[in-house]
Amino acid sequence: MLRWFELGLSIYDIDELDMGMIMDMIIEKSNDSYDYPLIATQSDFDNF
Repeated sequence: MLRWFELGLSIYDIDELDMGMIMDMIIEKSNDSYDYPLIATQSDFDNF
């Protein structure tokens, strides 16, 4: 429940979301602080 409150979710919000959606939000929040070693540039997208 602490993680839910860190995300700013209230008890009422939790009633509207299923457990999978809440877990996805928690995982995405933990990925925000990850420092990706390689970031794609426009030329990478053009080559793709």
